[in-house]
Amino acid sequence: VAANLLAIEFDNGQTRYMRSHFIDQYISAWSLPKGKKRRRLLIVDPTWAWFGANPVIAADGSLTIFGHDQYTPEELWGNSKSQIYEVSGVH
Repeated sequence: VAANLLAIEFDNGQTRYMRSHFIDQYISAWSLPKGKKRRRLLIVDPTWAWFGANPVIAADGSLTIFGHDQYTPEELWGNSKSQIYEVSGVH
């Protein structure tokens, strides 16, 4: 687990990739229309935040990182991609 990208291995053995909530908000902060109230994120380097992610998977399949950033199983499956380049921003 990193602050920027999540690599998720599902019960079916498939590994999928997804941007974390943190990096989605960080990227939005650079956008003029989407960046309102998010610009404070620009003072924090996104690579700094991975320390202490402490991922916890609940019995219902939900994931919590950093003690408060929660992802539902539906979100993890529906928003993830099968190839890492699809979420990394590098094509």
